[in-house]
Amino acid sequence: MQEWLIGGMAATILLAAGFCTPAVASTVSLEAACRAVTGSANCVTPKPFQPSTGQMETASIVYDSGDPGFDFSLYGNNQKTIVVDGLPYASYWQLKDRNKYVFHPMVWGRFVFNNADDPAFRERLPALSQRIGVEVPNGGLAFFYPDNFPLARMIGPEVMFSAISQSEALAGYAKAAQFDPRLSDLAERVKTAMLLDHRYGGTNLNGEALLEFPLFHSNPEVILNGWLHALLKLSDYAVTTHDTASSELIRRNLEFFVRNHGAWYDDKRNISRYSDTSPVRIELTGTDGAPAFRVVYKARDAALPDYAIPPVEDTSRTYGGFDDRILKSNAGSSTTLASVNCSSLYDTFIVSDRAFSVKVREGGYNPRRATPEPDGPYHTIQSSAKGGLQVAQLALDNGELICGYPTNFSKENGKNYYHMQHIVALLYLAKFPAFDDPRLTGDLEKIAREWLERTSQFDQGPGLEFESPQKVLDGINRGKLLNQEKTFEELLK
Repeated sequence: MQEWLIGGMAATILLAAGFCTPAVASTVSLEAACRAVTGSANCVTPKPFQPSTGQMETASIVYDSGDPGFDFSLYGNNQKTIVVDGLPYASYWQLKDRNKYVFHPMVWGRFVFNNADDPAFRERLPALSQRIGVEVPNGGLAFFYPDNFPLARMIGPEVMFSAISQSEALAGYAKAAQFDPRLSDLAERVKTAMLLDHRYGGTNLNGEALLEFPLFHSNPEVILNGWLHALLKLSDYAVTTHDTASSELIRRNLEFFVRNHGAWYDDKRNISRYSDTSPVRIELTGTDGAPAFRVVYKARDAALPDYAIPPVEDTSRTYGGFDDRILKSNAGSSTTLASVNCSSLYDTFIVSDRAFSVKVREGGYNPRRATPEPDGPYHTIQSSAKGGLQVAQLALDNGELICGYPTNFSKENGKNYYHMQHIVALLYLAKFPAFDDPRLTGDLEKIAREWLERTSQFDQGPGLEFESPQKVLDGINRGKLLNQEKTFEELLK
């Protein structure tokens, strides 16, 4: 048992067995590494809350049959569902076996939304929520992804919940509460879960952004489509419930976006980025044996916290592709193969107690990939003494490291959905804000229109198509509590 004080609320947290972090041994403390880079010892190292095995029991079941459900489509990926004991399970498009059905929190949110007008379903909703939801340290009700998804950001010993799936659920619970006010407290708890700080495993990045995937072994990655999706759903909730605190959170998030919007746009290729972060493979070579190291992410925006991360030993590839990892380290060798992140919101530093060099290859761009394809020249970065330690920054003076990968063209229909989703969502938030700030909404609209206009300048080969903005708008409205605009032409006016 461990008791933490979070947001003024004492929370007793039961950490499930098996969620330990095999950090690489190092004589360099995280505090010393942080101080060497930032001048203080105030870096964050996430200590994520984890639900118990019992709390995840229902969500972790895998089925191969059940009552016919509904076809669920989000972002162009179709998933069939079944319903078992009142809960939906989906044949997720990236499962190795499409004949298996797993609990998917976004499908749950849409399921609640689609059935919110059914009195019998609303009567069952509290009991169903108790079976599938988990109370997190701030009292919120979170819907965790079970350990069934082979996604690069979800592989590893911990499970996580997501701002995008929580917001999808929030729309459903808010709709149900409109029919039955007794469900209002339940909807509020779904929202509250999104406010749990990232350092404790939550999706709230210091009040500045909402995280689609709250990574625990690296810098916090801000995925733009998930963030905007969550803000759209939270905005509807704020408007319909007169929730001024949520309105202010949205305003603050969008201020942060405007301040840093270049982190989600590739000026070289005229296309928006999926997120601010990309993994980069590096070779570390010590002058006196293989260097044990820490990774420090120094925030470029003062509103964000700095992070100090102990890399995990991952020679068997059991962690996620965006975790800071040791991939190969041979006894007697002075070289270690590792993976760390390059971010447009953070500067990345490698810290060790001995001199070392970093060998890195320039990342290549492929419009059908989701991460850089290293195919350029190699560069070597030498460490230098700082604060009694050896420090090297992952940066190139002459060459390109892709720090945040452009939205790609690898959906099932081959089209790029996320670039257009970014534009439509920004226009929607600008035109129908939950707050009164004409300057901010004007900035949002200006950015969205510029990204839309520059889409025609994207030229990376034949056969690359963007999804139509009207189809994207239709998708946004399908699970949105307030359908304030139904045609893209009107949204542009």
